Amino acid sequence: MSSNDAGVPEDLVQPKHQFTQSVAVWLNPILEDLSRWSVTTWLVAALVFLLYVPVLAETVPYWLSQETYSFCILIGPISLGLIVMLHQQVRGTVQSPSILGFWLAVVGVVVEWSGWYLRVRFIAMAALPIIISGAIIARHGMPLFRKLRFPIAFLLFAAPIPEPILTPTDVMAQRISTIGAQWIMEFLGFAIVREGSVLQVPGMALNVAEACSGFKKLIAFFCFAVLYGWFFKLPKGKWLLLILVSFPIALAANIIRIAGLVALATWYGAHVEAVAHEYADYFVIALSCILFVSVGRRLGCEKTRFSQD
Repeated sequence: MSSNDAGVPEDLVQPKHQFTQSVAVWLNPILEDLSRWSVTTWLVAALVFLLYVPVLAETVPYWLSQETYSFCILIGPISLGLIVMLHQQVRGTVQSPSILGFWLAVVGVVVEWSGWYLRVRFIAMAALPIIISGAIIARHGMPLFRKLRFPIAFLLFAAPIPEPILTPTDVMAQRISTIGAQWIMEFLGFAIVREGSVLQVPGMALNVAEACSGFKKLIAFFCFAVLYGWFFKLPKGKWLLLILVSFPIALAANIIRIAGLVALATWYGAHVEAVAHEYADYFVIALSCILFVSVGRRLGCEKTRFSQD
């Protein structure tokens, strides 16, 4: 094993050098295309950003304060990452600007300001894909928009759904999770009685609160299912099936979680159950992902849309 002048083995230096070269080869075309952007394009991008500064200033703290929407902070970076990954596919796309894009952007701005004025975060954030779509169509045309429509539409997941719409579904998920856990424990021979969302076991009552309904994780899991199916370029029918399957998978994992906590409470008491409760969410996430990926592979999720072969 040889060394360079600094005394560093060459077999350690070479991989780092190769990695740097690979990053440069991947990044240089992107930077080159950005350098070709016209002043108008940069101004449009800056205008969209400035337009959403007040909306994001209010929405981002809401994301971070709500467990249901904490995943939304990742939507923008993921969407941008997808656009970067599609760079080679969109490079050289035929330019055919359309005035329809301008009017679409105008509609988006009206919707955005309406949502801002009414203080409805969903409307204000849902307008962002409309504005971006209009800007792209107006500057570059439909061919480019068609190639970027998924990353743009994916931004809709950053729009928090109003609570009056979510609450009934949350209550339903809470009820299903409670009944499902009761059935499992009764099947296994445990003494258990359900009163609403409360599970009674000998010497203890366990309340399946809304936070334990699994619905908060279900929204994030639904978002992941949409992204997963697109990433592996499933046919539309199988993609839709994969998305629909994400709901029972998330609920089933949560039911198993609640049943496990009931078993621990029955065997070892409230103290052990309280400790396990702190880590049970990780179990739900792991089990959901394992089940989901298994179903995905059955449906054909093997090669990504970016595979070279």
